[in-house]
Amino acid sequence: MAISVAPLQAQSVNTLPAVTTVTFAAGSNSSTVPGQLATGGRAVYYVLAKAGQTMNVSIAPAASSATFQVFHPDATLEKAADGMAIVNGRTLPDAGPTDNAKAWIGAIPRDGNYLILVTAGPGTPGSAAAPNPYSLTVSLQ
Repeated sequence: MAISVAPLQAQSVNTLPAVTTVTFAAGSNSSTVPGQLATGGRAVYYVLAKAGQTMNVSIAPAASSATFQVFHPDATLEKAADGMAIVNGRTLPDAGPTDNAKAWIGAIPRDGNYLILVTAGPGTPGSAAAPNPYSLTVSLQ
């Protein structure tokens, strides 16, 4: 009886998209992080917050196509086939995928790392994918 053994093939490692942790300088409750996205691009941020705090998130400039979503701490981050970030989980009220948030204030329901997904909107058909600069500001009270 002959046994056939197939060679082992290397499996690609599906690393997660880059995540930036928003940190606060000593004595400060606010932090601004600059970023730049291509049309349709995504950036991911984590913010450690405690139950009972109020989080204020905003993105500037207002003319930017960038918007954001804020997810509960139990959200998971995955990498799509195109290498972009995919977040699975629930968003906080008024900070979901259809809200197109540019500014948001909300109560933090429990301790944890809250995920903020920034997305650059689709460009106009036929336009070049120009970089979309933005500043994400997060504060906790």
